[in-house]
Amino acid sequence: MHVEMPTPSDQEKQRSQRCQQIIVDEIHNNQQPISFQRYMQLCLYAEQVGYYESGSDIFGSKGDFTTSPERSNFFALAFAVHIKTIKQQVGTFSIIEIGAGSGKFAADLIRALKQNDCLPQCYYIVEKSAALRRRQQTYLEAVQADCNIEWVEDLNKPTECGVVIANEVLDALPVKLVTVEDNNISERCVTADGEGNFQFVDIPADKHLSDLMRERLPTEVLNKTASPYLCDINLLLDDFIKQIASFVNQGIFFYIDYGYARSEYYHEQRSMGTLICHYRHVANEQPLMWPGLQDISCNVDFTALAEASVNCGLNVNSYSTQAHFLLASDALEKVMTDNQDAMTLAQQAEIKRLIMPAEMGERFQVMVLTKNIQFSAEQFTNRDMLHRL
Repeated sequence: MHVEMPTPSDQEKQRSQRCQQIIVDEIHNNQQPISFQRYMQLCLYAEQVGYYESGSDIFGSKGDFTTSPERSNFFALAFAVHIKTIKQQVGTFSIIEIGAGSGKFAADLIRALKQNDCLPQCYYIVEKSAALRRRQQTYLEAVQADCNIEWVEDLNKPTECGVVIANEVLDALPVKLVTVEDNNISERCVTADGEGNFQFVDIPADKHLSDLMRERLPTEVLNKTASPYLCDINLLLDDFIKQIASFVNQGIFFYIDYGYARSEYYHEQRSMGTLICHYRHVANEQPLMWPGLQDISCNVDFTALAEASVNCGLNVNSYSTQAHFLLASDALEKVMTDNQDAMTLAQQAEIKRLIMPAEMGERFQVMVLTKNIQFSAEQFTNRDMLHRL
């Protein structure tokens, strides 16, 4: 699907060209194509020129995409209600947010927790991007007096009891691209021509990748002959989940992202995979265009997330839509009832966007995991979908 893209500024073009040159140099130095996983890693995280490292305004209406916390503070209000329930059971706790974006969710959550008299012992923000850390620190100056906030690139020492929140983090993990045709599995890689223009090239998949895809793909996809079936797989997920699990000795983990259970993820009709790019709110499927300027992401295979979690000793508490997770807190319904007259139409519309099935309510999923602690699934969802995994 070809989409007309907005035209970058001259400054953006220059930054993209620097990012492109870094990738071209790596391809030439290796004397062979690089995996799409590596290409995506460089596009998003190359020092100073990668999408998340450049310091550009990427969130909100002036950026490239808008997350749930950016749309409304009611996302944080619902989380505050859930966390208050958690505190009643565990007592002292810390919050660990993985990838805090602009910092808006953290600010809204700290304000809501203060109102509910359940501030954490510490609010850790795990953020590897120096550019985003600077932005978050500026945004959160207003609530620094209310809560102890610490920025870390990693947590070397586990917190005794923690609430871990990762909203739209897993979709930014670089993935491998795979093509399947007539029971043959190939890896789609990236090469560059003599002028430095990127092109896709398919090479035979190695045994590890081939075996994984044969485990996950349905028979009708493996035997597909009419046209190649393109899909994606996240090989970094297991190590990432294991690392996050090590951050707490006891705790609860919330992963919120767009995605599917595996039967839907690798459905025969999803023949172009889940890779998506965003540039100035224009969604497109052209990841080789303007490297470093576009957000590149993939949907989350929530079955793979559950498997990775169980493999490192976590318990899968629940799996539901964002709507059922938010509504289980009763926060949104209460706010809309108590403040109906004071709320603007725009505010009401943003709340509805968070929970309506045709909007973000069903498109985003929430998986709740626990470590050395038990909660009922009903605390976090009005309708558990674990059976779909």
